[in-house]
Amino acid sequence: MDRLASLLSGRTTMKNRLPKRRYRNSLDFVESGFRACWQNAQDLVLASQKLMENNSHASALSLAVLALEEISKLYAIDGLLFARADDFKTMTFVKALQSHSVKLTILELLPLFIGNLSRTDPRFGSDEKFHAAIVLSLGFLRDDGNAVMAELGGKGFLALDNWKQKGFYVNQTGSGFVAPRQAVEPSFAKAVLKLAWRATSTLDFVLKGGNLEKYIENARSARARLTEQEHQELERLGKKQFQEMFGVSDEDT
Repeated sequence: MDRLASLLSGRTTMKNRLPKRRYRNSLDFVESGFRACWQNAQDLVLASQKLMENNSHASALSLAVLALEEISKLYAIDGLLFARADDFKTMTFVKALQSHSVKLTILELLPLFIGNLSRTDPRFGSDEKFHAAIVLSLGFLRDDGNAVMAELGGKGFLALDNWKQKGFYVNQTGSGFVAPRQAVEPSFAKAVLKLAWRATSTLDFVLKGGNLEKYIENARSARARLTEQEHQELERLGKKQFQEMFGVSDEDT
């Protein structure tokens, strides 16, 4: 962590003579992606809630899954803050645009993403009430995620893609056809909607009040300071920390 802090402090010498990174996208592009996914996730949750209130639980589940996918897409967009056109962050973004499965797999990283976003808030590091609120919110998010996982029988969030289809379309079976409202249990739909609401409301908590603007400006400052070599060192350290946290090797990442 000392090395990471040193890199971000911008105190290295002769940096102006070292090569800078050629970024894939402008920060305006990244910010527009944040805002669009943030807003659409909230819109989808609101629509899902209205459907649930009108006993359309199957289509409510499908919209809730789409909201979760939009939040995961936001995580992929976040990778573009410092991405080159040819690196793994760009590849993750492209795959997330094309694949529902990739977005639902990314969903498991949401607590880490929200924890990182919360560091932008001016209250971070000094306000105990803010820290308690973040810890409480992440605990609720974990519990709601575990409740959905339990309903999925340990198959992971990837299985939500199949349930999303069942919530939208009539399915053929060996004995005939099954309408979505028969295929989806109301209790399961409520659990998925609760997770989507929790995820969007927690995201709203850490991004509102000008925090998104601060987050983008922090990235702008880092872009101005960091050399390509320092970017690579940060990515190496980040990968190492990820491997230590999740017990994976180079072959797995």
